[in-house]
Amino acid sequence: MKKLNTIRKAPMAAAIAAILSSSVIAQQVEEVVVTGVAREGVTKLEASVSVSALSQEDIDKLAPRSVAEIFRSLPGVRAESSGGNGNANITVRGIPLATGGSKYMQIHEDGLPVLEFGDMNFANTDNFLRYDWSIGRVESIRGGSSSITASNSPGGIINLISKTGGDEQGSVGISLGADYDEFRTDFEYGGRINDTMYYHIGGFYRDGEGVRESDFNGDSGGQIKFNLTKELDDGYFRLYLKQLDDKVTTYLPSAVLVKSNGEFGPVPGYDASSQTVHSPATDNITTFDPYGNAQERAVSDGIESKVSAFGFEFDKELGNGWSVNNKFRKSSVRGGFISPFTDGFAGGIDTIAAKGQALCDTASVDGVSLDCSGGVTATINGAAADPEQLAFTNLLFDTKFEDVGLFVNDFSIAKSFDGFNIDAGVYVSKQNINISWNSWHARMQTLSGSNAQNIHYVANDAGIDIDGEVVDVILADNGALSQSFLSWDWDLEYTTFAPYLNVGFNINERLYVDVGVRQDNVEARGRRLDGCCGGSESRDLNGNGNVGQFEVIDGEITRLDSDALMENSGAMSDFIAGGVRVLNESSSAVTNVNYDADNTSYTLGGSYLLTDYSSVFARFSSGGRAIGDRLTQIAGALNADGSLTSTTDGYDTVDQFEIGYKHQADNWQAYVTIFDTTVEETNAEITSGLTFVREYEALGMELEGAWQLGNGFSVQGNLTWVDAEISADATNAGVIGNTPRRQADVIYTISPEYAYDNFMVGASFVGSSEAYMQDNNDLKQDGYTLIHLYGRYDLTDALSVNFNINNLTDEFVVTEAEEGSAAAGDYVRARPLSGRSSVIGIRYAF
Repeated sequence: MKKLNTIRKAPMAAAIAAILSSSVIAQQVEEVVVTGVAREGVTKLEASVSVSALSQEDIDKLAPRSVAEIFRSLPGVRAESSGGNGNANITVRGIPLATGGSKYMQIHEDGLPVLEFGDMNFANTDNFLRYDWSIGRVESIRGGSSSITASNSPGGIINLISKTGGDEQGSVGISLGADYDEFRTDFEYGGRINDTMYYHIGGFYRDGEGVRESDFNGDSGGQIKFNLTKELDDGYFRLYLKQLDDKVTTYLPSAVLVKSNGEFGPVPGYDASSQTVHSPATDNITTFDPYGNAQERAVSDGIESKVSAFGFEFDKELGNGWSVNNKFRKSSVRGGFISPFTDGFAGGIDTIAAKGQALCDTASVDGVSLDCSGGVTATINGAAADPEQLAFTNLLFDTKFEDVGLFVNDFSIAKSFDGFNIDAGVYVSKQNINISWNSWHARMQTLSGSNAQNIHYVANDAGIDIDGEVVDVILADNGALSQSFLSWDWDLEYTTFAPYLNVGFNINERLYVDVGVRQDNVEARGRRLDGCCGGSESRDLNGNGNVGQFEVIDGEITRLDSDALMENSGAMSDFIAGGVRVLNESSSAVTNVNYDADNTSYTLGGSYLLTDYSSVFARFSSGGRAIGDRLTQIAGALNADGSLTSTTDGYDTVDQFEIGYKHQADNWQAYVTIFDTTVEETNAEITSGLTFVREYEALGMELEGAWQLGNGFSVQGNLTWVDAEISADATNAGVIGNTPRRQADVIYTISPEYAYDNFMVGASFVGSSEAYMQDNNDLKQDGYTLIHLYGRYDLTDALSVNFNINNLTDEFVVTEAEEGSAAAGDYVRARPLSGRSSVIGIRYAF
């Protein structure tokens, strides 16, 4: 009977499906690519692409706290996991991370994308993805050839492959944070219904504070996945179900101390690597959606992920060399994103009172400056604030994912004959982008690693009421500086239609060549409404008939009535901000989206077997990535009717040439790939307001290998060297020739292991050379190495206990910073990786 495959497409995609874990060296020499398409029986050694995989056992050794921490151990992949269990930035082979998400590298589950675009505003793909024991392995393909395998993936693909069952076996277990608050239980089981039907079910549930102190249970929820397979004559039919309902605390840039150019650390009273600026005291807020409807929000909700997915795969050999495959999935994807972003803060010798004085000095009412000579009083919960307490301005990112669901179908038919393999297919998807930004609050809070508090600022004798009396003026009412910084609302739909063709053929017994082409066509429709930086409407949010705290009075008043001031304690702060911005279809600024765009991707590659244990390959590829929702933020990209202007064709392209050498022996293996990449980039960044219309170039090399030393010792690892630069920039010529932000020359993972009898212990050394925080190439993070430990002891054949320690030496490492320059002693807004955390667990297999 034909072996059942998960990914089935082209020689490149087929190679992905064939990979075993690098820890199973001996089996890799003979492992064949499971396919029914362009090339039957191709091994990893024969494939003309760079492919890698991690087994479940490999992943356990990494002590991951998120899927991004798994991905960063794949060769060539740079995954910034400083956001917690979501909101990671992911890229590959020197391709830039101008903003966030995973723009050029798609993330798949079982051969289909989780989202069509991995860098939607706040809706990063990893937000809607969880690793648990239902996953059998994680595979990656790097290089431009992936753009023939899937749409919008010119840099590569990471694919999470589910177990499918068949054997009557399973496992259950629990794990506990040894030095942080979290409980988690996992389970998985696979079995047979009859001789031709089998299934697998698995999932997890967890609850706790998470790896950073917040004083609330920010990580809570779980997932369940199920698949059922019916074997057919020379094929199979498989159903998939997934239900994810989970929330996690996400960490945005906050205050970090610059100890020197390259070294960072915690500020007094706050450690961003182990604490957060969240707290129960600042958790609940009253706000409104973009259309003025009241909303009660909790900052502790963090990233909310609600996914319901249904899909199937049909694979069948039809006879006479013909075969057919169809994969389908429909996902409902909803949720939200809320987290404090440090917009500014008092540092050094500044005090709360001095910060309030600065607020007063810059405040005005209808252009009339306040009289700030009377000084400013700061209170917390009615008591005078400690004048040495640091404070920060919190711009609360508050976003709802109303609908970012995806429908996707991939159909292909293949024919093999006389050394030729032809695979043709059609890919169709529809990505919804219905994302709304609630009225973002601007707040003043204490910068504290323990229970941050709202700050109440009063400017003494700063105003004059309508009777001409001098009155105190509230600058920040219980933290609130402004109830309405901005409101945006996206309602977009992107339909992709992509026919593709791959042809492969043997020149002789050792030389194989393949060529592929894919025509992506995207139909973009919808609109974005936006309003920025206040407004002048009054809103009774709580519906009590009065305009009170967290609400707005008439923004046209130029002097305050003292009685009104007492009744409306939040009035002055709203006044300064200009009132509430409420969107509506008729009067708000509208960016229309109404265009069609297309891109032709192609690849040509070949592999040559030098011996039965070694090979070389070469490949050139050109692939495209539809720009997606961020195109609406690029000035001059869209006409008033939503059509494209002459400044863009709606796609960014990646061209890549690569050559490689592979060697596999009985107890060691090595893979070397040299690549040369050119990238177009059209993007926009929310926090800075910058847009990027650029080109990048990157030259580099990937090394991957493993070695069984004997007597229970083994080691595996990878290293990537990249020389990347900004080669063109339409808006800032000063950065041309610089290294792209956050791009290190070298990244690596080395994992030694020792196993004896019923005991095993391993470590992973995950490191990076220095990297600049911004494109001006000034402020940098020095090179570092993180050490993760993993151990397991088998009490019986079925029962085992395990432990893992992430960031053993508690390194303080920054992955990104809002500032590009700073002096020693300065504070910058940055995201560090999490500090040391330890987990103990027990697992029973049956």
